[in-house]
Amino acid sequence: MCNNVYLDGSSGVFRVGLSIILRATFSSGPTPRSTMAALKLGLMALAPALAAAADIPLWGQCGGIGWQSAGSACTSVATCTSYNDYYYQCVPKPTSAVVVTTSTKPVTVSATTTSKASTSTTLSTSIKISSTSIKSTSSSSVPAPSATTAKYFISFGDSYSQTGFDINGSKPSSSNPLGNPALPGWTASGGLNWVGFLASQLNTSLTLSYNFASGGATTNASLVTPFAPTVLSFVDQVAQFSSSIASRPAYAPWNSENSLFAVWIGVNDVGNSWWLGESEMNALYGKIMDSYFGRLQVLYEAGARNFVLLGAAPIYYTPLMIDEGASTVATQKVAIAKYNSLLASRLEAFLEVNCDATGKLVDTVAPFEKAVKNPTAYGAPDATCYNEDGVSCLWFNNYHPGVQIQKLVAQAVKSAFAGFF
Repeated sequence: MCNNVYLDGSSGVFRVGLSIILRATFSSGPTPRSTMAALKLGLMALAPALAAAADIPLWGQCGGIGWQSAGSACTSVATCTSYNDYYYQCVPKPTSAVVVTTSTKPVTVSATTTSKASTSTTLSTSIKISSTSIKSTSSSSVPAPSATTAKYFISFGDSYSQTGFDINGSKPSSSNPLGNPALPGWTASGGLNWVGFLASQLNTSLTLSYNFASGGATTNASLVTPFAPTVLSFVDQVAQFSSSIASRPAYAPWNSENSLFAVWIGVNDVGNSWWLGESEMNALYGKIMDSYFGRLQVLYEAGARNFVLLGAAPIYYTPLMIDEGASTVATQKVAIAKYNSLLASRLEAFLEVNCDATGKLVDTVAPFEKAVKNPTAYGAPDATCYNEDGVSCLWFNNYHPGVQIQKLVAQAVKSAFAGFF
């Protein structure tokens, strides 16, 4: 996945504040917001840096829309990395030798802002940025796992699924089933997410995770534009799979029987379209499903036979959307239900054509509801608090579920494919 890692030594939080202000001027987020509101958020992110307070610890949140903290910058061993508009995290600095080449030149930046009324304005400006090329000298060679004992969990998605896996880094092994980074990975949950749980705690056999999920991903960037051009859409993620482990290299000798392909995507597709009119939404979601199942067909042609698809998560339960008001929540419920209904019918059609494939659709609304309707049972004081520790509240931040909800999702996936893990 593409991470905006800062190599120039500047304060991560200071850069976060500036990036939010720039996005307020030149781009749109998952939900329509006024420029002044976004500028205010940017200044809020800048404030900790200007106050020069205590460092933010490793794996702590260091920025994002709605984020507030007394920390000034990531601890010296970490760097502030952007996953999406809502979540920046202090992740370890690279330990391998790095060669950096920097050049500065004028660049024209264009972006489109979209309102609920579907009107758009394209803005363009010329600014100077530093472009950096990085070469890593780290080795990624590992002993090939046994094809007779290992199972391969190959997943795709967005920030609800990301673990920060880099296909060019260390490969999954019995000592670290995620490959890289180390457990729990770079997640937006404050700890393990559903992928990590299935690969390390809820499994009874060696389960190696090849997780291509990218924070901020949509299904197809040409249909719903991600928050940044560096985000890998589902289309891009499948292309990355095709160019890496589709050929079943020695380090990943998966086959149709020992592999399970999982997809959890949709929160950004719906999050950027829930306000559309019925006819416009139907047309867009139809195109999204065409692209989605076109990618599944690519995976099938590569040899995938076991599929688990997770329905779009109920973002209307997130603190962010609840703060938007009852009307927003009601409209989003309709959009999520429509998306998931299409997902179910298209999966049925896919399995009718590919009769030797097995596919299950996991309802993610149920795990979320189980937690939000009884938050104290999961260690939270209420259904809307959030904390970057990922466990004292149901939510890691105002848009991402914490560890307990992620575990409930993992348990639902395990139940759907009983015996695989």
